[in-house]
Amino acid sequence: MESKVGMVRRKLFVPRPSVWSLENFNAGLPDRCLGLATKPHCRKDTEERGLFSEDRAALLPLPGKRFDVVTWRHMKADRYGVVTLEGRHRYSADRANAGREVIVGLRALEVEVLDSSGKHLATHPRAYGQASTNSEDPSMQLALLCNKPASWPNSRVRDALPDPLREWLDRQDGQTRNEALQTLKRVDRESGWANAVEAMLSILESTGGADRAGVTLLAARLAEGVAGIEYDDDRPDLSEYDIAFTADVGVQGGGR
Repeated sequence: MESKVGMVRRKLFVPRPSVWSLENFNAGLPDRCLGLATKPHCRKDTEERGLFSEDRAALLPLPGKRFDVVTWRHMKADRYGVVTLEGRHRYSADRANAGREVIVGLRALEVEVLDSSGKHLATHPRAYGQASTNSEDPSMQLALLCNKPASWPNSRVRDALPDPLREWLDRQDGQTRNEALQTLKRVDRESGWANAVEAMLSILESTGGADRAGVTLLAARLAEGVAGIEYDDDRPDLSEYDIAFTADVGVQGGGR
């Protein structure tokens, strides 16, 4: 008989899922697991979900304070106020802490930096991989901003955007702004920060919005070095099409 762990793995992780936000994916897993428990128990002839509710009522309460899975390190910031992890991932501790010891907290998805007294200085998305990264790169802040959109007014992403795009995002409601930021995050991963910003600005100026499909397509073209289509005149001459599809021409040409 298949174990519960095996069933969860087969139902939820085969084939291996692709996710944009690990936090959002993890947040939805409990409900998806409970959705698998609607079938009757093999011996008790009642839903497994109901049996789980009975078991949960008998459990001891969870601790009042959430368990923090973190590793703390004492590190010295360089002359630019930056600490480097794994020899290639750079995280800013602010220039005011240049050459000073700071406390660095490593979590699965973020890196927190404190000063020597424990005062919070910054939180950065944690970087992985062999490529060098720098937390001062605006694209490094996109994932954190999309998870905490209320921080938009003071974000590094906002400061890095050109004025027309930044001003347009300032005027949008929270949902529209977050959708645009999600688009920017996705396109940044696929085509790079500069191409994503240029594409979104171009689409905004052309349509007054930030349509995801349009931004994605244009950014991909920019990343491949494909220039936009240019016409000799401001407006192409479509008169030949008007003539071709008139009823008179169809009759004169022996149309059916």
